[in-house]
Amino acid sequence: MWDKNDPVKHSLRELGSELSHRQDIKDMSKERIRRPLRRDTKIAVSMAIVLALAMVVAAVNLFTHTFPSGTTGAHLTTACSTLTMGPPSAPVGPGTVRFNCGATTPGFVADGTGPVTPTFTLGGTLYTGITIVASASIGTVCTGGTALTSGTALTPPAGSYDYCASYLGSGSLLGFTLTWSQ
Repeated sequence: MWDKNDPVKHSLRELGSELSHRQDIKDMSKERIRRPLRRDTKIAVSMAIVLALAMVVAAVNLFTHTFPSGTTGAHLTTACSTLTMGPPSAPVGPGTVRFNCGATTPGFVADGTGPVTPTFTLGGTLYTGITIVASASIGTVCTGGTALTSGTALTPPAGSYDYCASYLGSGSLLGFTLTWSQ
């Protein structure tokens, strides 16, 4: 039936074996070769995952600030730099005297939005204190008001103001300066 020494059959068998071997090699080249990850690659991948998680956690909102509205510019304005002095309330003190920018013009106007600080010195005069009062005509007697302390900030409510200086004794009421800052 079959002759083991037949060269044709032997050649066919070798060709079949060769073809089968080549087909196996071709199939192996199509397969993806899986290699184990190296230790440093595993560490790098682990660190990348931890970093990504940390970034997600860091993106959580902690709180929000809401900024209020405000104004820029001076909190106090004036129509004059040299004040007009009204008549003293008494010829011999104690008494008061009103200062403004003349007749019915206020000494200054406050916008009521922020602290301002007066700086002044009354020393060497008959003056004992100074207050700010609602603006009125220059001859109006001073009553009430907010006492000023040199170097101490205050926030006058929005409005027009005059100064009232209190004095004690008789004689010359010497001039002095008052500077506002904010």
